[in-house]
Parts: sequence; C-alpha cells; structure tokens
Amino acid sequence: MKALIIEDEKFVREYLTSLLRNEFDFDEIVQAVDGEVGWQLFEQQSFQFIILDLLLPKLDGIQLAKRILKRGRGHRILAISSECDDFTVREVSRSGILGFVSKKDMSHDIMNEALGEIFDGHVYYSASVLQVLERVRNDPDAYFKVLSKRELQVLRYIAQRRSHDEIAKELGLSDFTIKRHRHNAMKKLNLKNESSLLHFALDKGILKHKSGLDWSV
Repeated sequence: MKALIIEDEKFVREYLTSLLRNEFDFDEIVQAVDGEVGWQLFEQQSFQFIILDLLLPKLDGIQLAKRILKRGRGHRILAISSECDDFTVREVSRSGILGFVSKKDMSHDIMNEALGEIFDGHVYYSASVLQVLERVRNDPDAYFKVLSKRELQVLRYIAQRRSHDEIAKELGLSDFTIKRHRHNAMKKLNLKNESSLLHFALDKGILKHKSGLDWSV
C-alpha cells in the first residue's frame, strides 16, 4: 500500500510516517510540505490513503481534499488540524473526507483507532470534533442555517476589509445588491458594526479557509 502525507510541520510528518510504516505496513509513504506539492503528487501517483493538514500553505487543505474527491469518492482521507472551529468542522463533515482528528486529541491510540476505522471505510471524528459537530447541528441559530450562501460570502469579504465596490466586481453584482446582502446578514446575526462582524468571523473560523469563498468546489 502507498500513502501520501501532506503536512507543513516536519515533526508531525515524521510521526505520521513512522506510525503508518510500523503499525499499518505501508510499502511506500510519500511526504508533501504544502497543498500544491500534495496535489501534484496526487496527480502523478496512485495512493490508497491520504493524511492532510487542513491549514496548508499555498493550497488550502479543504480545497485540496475536494479536488481529490472530485476524482472519485473512493479516496480514503484523514484530515488533521490544530483548528476545530464551527466552519472547519462543518466543511469537513460535508466534504466527503472520512476522518478528522483535532491535533489536540492526537495520541498514539487515537490515531491508530482513526486510521483503522478509515481503512475499513468508516467515518471517524475525534472527541473535540464530535463536540463541535453536535453543537452546530443542534443550534437552530447557527450562522449557516440562517444565512444564504451569498450572504455568508459577502460577509466573509467584508470581514477581510474589502470595499463594497471590490466585492461587487469580484462577484459580478451591483453595489446596491452587496449592501442589501450585508444589511440582511448582519440583521440576521444581530451584528451591529464591522468590528462585531470581524469578531464573529474569527470566532467561527470563517476567515481561515479559502473554500469559504468558493461555492463551486
């Protein structure tokens, strides 16, 4: 069997390589230090298993996973991340990624359990991930339940301090439409100003992943 590890931290790459080699008898383990290199390796070679960090340089981990899964839903992917916020957990749960382990939950036993479950084609989430997933699924006022995709997209641009004119050009909409989406979204979330919007976006993890802007992926 052949595995691909896409992780920018050398210590984590080496730990995962050792775990796969010693516990799961992989014949070959290939490493990539960023998302672009990981994608190039995926296109050039065939892998039975992929472990990737979600916060990768150059190409966001969630975007990368979605690209890989577009080639076929049979790819077994385990995501790892130091971030376990609402946006990240929800994106992973909707993406087709089989497993997600928060780095704060990572231990030898947890990783063995996660890898074993995913090898068998089962879904696996570590405790911290399950806690967030249960909370957001049971919250009727969760932002992704009350906002339209376009409203969330506009709010994310605003939180990046983009002007209405810049957003309108990026999305191919009028300035008036952008202002209407902004007003409606902030009213639904009970946000009073752009300072509260920025705090909201940071707290929910909406600014961390580029995939939040790409609804076509």
